Amino acid sequence: MPYWNWAVRIHLLCLTMPIWKLAVKAAVAGRYQNTGQVCAAAKRFIIEEGIASAFTERFVAAAAALKMGDPRDEENALGPMARFDLRDELHHQVEKTLAQGARLLLGGEKMAGAGNYYPPTVLANVTPEMTAFREEMFGPVAAITVAKDAEHALELANDSEFGLSATIFTTDETQARQMAARLECGGVFINGYCASDARVAFGGVKKSGFGRELSHFGLHEFCNIQTVWKDRI
Repeated sequence: MPYWNWAVRIHLLCLTMPIWKLAVKAAVAGRYQNTGQVCAAAKRFIIEEGIASAFTERFVAAAAALKMGDPRDEENALGPMARFDLRDELHHQVEKTLAQGARLLLGGEKMAGAGNYYPPTVLANVTPEMTAFREEMFGPVAAITVAKDAEHALELANDSEFGLSATIFTTDETQARQMAARLECGGVFINGYCASDARVAFGGVKKSGFGRELSHFGLHEFCNIQTVWKDRI
């Protein structure tokens, strides 16, 4: 079976206007599903500089509109984190990233009262040496990094010791396929956020684990392969 270890997901966005709404919707859902406590949730958002400001503005507005509270209430999009220590660790990562020069656009404060709640948080101006770029933020915190162009975005995406999955948003299908072939991760999703499906393999590379689950590749993980060779001379 695969072993998941700090599996980091990347959002690589190379946008044009026709898919703005789709990209923002998918980015918010991909980051804040299950209060961000998903191995394959979106964590790093790498945006081409020509559209970074417009995308960030829309992303922050959409994240700010999310309701947080009792997860048994269907109107709430975010619930509490699993444990107090995990919330405190996440907040420490946010504080370290801000001290390193990132800009806080939303959230970033532990919520008072009962429950392990942490608000939807957005960090901008995140650069490769910062904590939010290097470590997994296992909670509702999005880290936005600006790339000069698509080639630079690809370089930033691969600049990680983790590699579970990536998403590319673009209207250029040729560009998407070329970039997918060069991304160092176990799965690439084009114009949609990561999801597991029993029909296709799921797993990562680098420190994001080994082996695969799901599909016939996942079945092979349960097999002991035996070679029997007669009359080898």
